[in-house]
Amino acid sequence: MISHSIVYDADERNRAIYSSGIKDFLRGVRLAELWLAMGWHDIRQRYSRSVMGPFWVSISLGVFVIGLGLTYGALFRAPVRDYVPYVTVGMVVWTMIAAMVNEGCMTFISAASIVKQMPAPASVHALRVVWRSLIIFAHNAAVIVLMLLVLRVNPGWAALLAIPGLAVLLLNGVGFCVTLGILATRFRDVTPLVGNLIQMLLFVTPVLWRASDLGDRGAIALANPFFHLIELVRSPLLGAAPTLFSWQIALIFTALNLCAALFLYAHFRWRIPYWI
Repeated sequence: MISHSIVYDADERNRAIYSSGIKDFLRGVRLAELWLAMGWHDIRQRYSRSVMGPFWVSISLGVFVIGLGLTYGALFRAPVRDYVPYVTVGMVVWTMIAAMVNEGCMTFISAASIVKQMPAPASVHALRVVWRSLIIFAHNAAVIVLMLLVLRVNPGWAALLAIPGLAVLLLNGVGFCVTLGILATRFRDVTPLVGNLIQMLLFVTPVLWRASDLGDRGAIALANPFFHLIELVRSPLLGAAPTLFSWQIALIFTALNLCAALFLYAHFRWRIPYWI
């Protein structure tokens, strides 16, 4: 049973706005029993009365990457054994990032009734969305495992390096949900704007193609932080360690993302119930 009590102190907020914001966020983290249950309930409700449940997403993704891998592999003249796993892992990771960005915009709007009635930290709702995305990612990971087995690709011990990469993705997911959640609650045009941007990013990020395919214009891909976030998970699962440059760009982007989230959370979390 959840026994935490939430007390907001306006004086504390005015004295130390950022430390107060961090404390409030950590209160939400400690309510793990609550946001884990809410995220799991979301999945059960979304696929209620469905026989295959969330595996429909995995099946659709599997069919998509097979068709795409065979077609684009022929266009790029890439060996199927190399290209299909590359696209499969890239699409699964990208699907998770896109879900955290798109659903992050609806973090507080979709939980309007709960936000207004339950005195819980706003971070609970951001963590709920990230946890829900992780559950879907776990289902979709079955597509990666199946593809690697069929094509006899053995990543070896390098696959373990995907774990810290996944942790960095989840941290960015929290940042996306807080930042975009607050902005989309205040400005409702943010949600369709971000939806269009994330669709465009799929085509300009090396998910369906390789950075080396750009030739002399490869710097365009290297300047894209989403490419490096994907590489932290994709490279280990394909048997190679991510480059130091990818780690540097990904960590810098994560730090900026979390700083933006902290700024908005510290200043505007009080106004979320009024904006909904």
